[in-house]
Amino acid sequence: MEHAGWIDCEKIDELLHQRIRVLVSLDGSDQSSSAFEWVLHGFTQNDRETDLLIVHYYDNTKEYLPPKWRRNAIQADAEAKCTSYLVSKRYLISVRERSPGVKIGVLLCQDIKEQGTSFCVMGFAGRKGKDKHIIGSNVLEVMQRGKCSCVVFKEADPSKLPLKRPAKFVVSTGLNPAATKAFIDALRLSRPGDEIHVVYIRPYLEPHSKESKVTEAIRQKYDSIFEGMKDAAAWPSGKMVKFKDRVVKLVFAPQGINEGIAQALVRYANNFEADFVMVGTNVLRVDKGKPPLGSVSLQIVMEFPGNCVVSSFNPDTDMAVAVK
Repeated sequence: MEHAGWIDCEKIDELLHQRIRVLVSLDGSDQSSSAFEWVLHGFTQNDRETDLLIVHYYDNTKEYLPPKWRRNAIQADAEAKCTSYLVSKRYLISVRERSPGVKIGVLLCQDIKEQGTSFCVMGFAGRKGKDKHIIGSNVLEVMQRGKCSCVVFKEADPSKLPLKRPAKFVVSTGLNPAATKAFIDALRLSRPGDEIHVVYIRPYLEPHSKESKVTEAIRQKYDSIFEGMKDAAAWPSGKMVKFKDRVVKLVFAPQGINEGIAQALVRYANNFEADFVMVGTNVLRVDKGKPPLGSVSLQIVMEFPGNCVVSSFNPDTDMAVAVK
């Protein structure tokens, strides 16, 4: 039990210090524009090693589109903003015609593979979406086959973005290694001063006077990580102290009566006024014929009104330690 859900310490160091490559999919929608603003003014300004690829696929047959959704307007806006905030070697703007009969999600997955993308940033519903509870088909395609972490934006108002204040992250955790990867991604996306709450929903029937073995294992796991963030001597490589200026907290939130795990997590995130909720997923689920997200993670993504990050964990490359 003690090593359940653990990712090798050396691999954690490698993931945390990899050069971040971000792909932003622009379609002219308010959500994708808000996502672009966050990427451009947010963590890319903190991490000067971040590479940015802005992608827009257009369809020449759609002459009825309003001006702000057309390729020239989207390209001009992206170029103006990038040249104002980034040196030219840090970004690339790709505007390409959509191949007939090919979904944009499929084309994005090809870009993700070719670029070795760390995070794909997209609007939740796309241009057609009006309902925040209906996820866009291209987002589902990227989650299913993109094999990178996906930042899904529901916020359409740039003024509400955490750009001039600390951001708040809620990480849904458990003993599975995908949850650990979600915490790693939260650190990578965060800036100094940001708050990260790692939240485990304690089952309704678990007594507070006596912790279960799962609860004890999660506490021990994150206590060791948090200690490594404070003291270099407490982590094998000492590299975790790079993130000591983040405000981290482990929370055991109670599950209410007649309340599901996802509902309890969303309730906590709403009360905390979180900007992002992080959930993890195993990329090999799809290869086994399963949906890209488990039922609890999918419900969290659908019900949380704010932005979500679906963290991609690959057992073949992320070196999870076997459960003992």
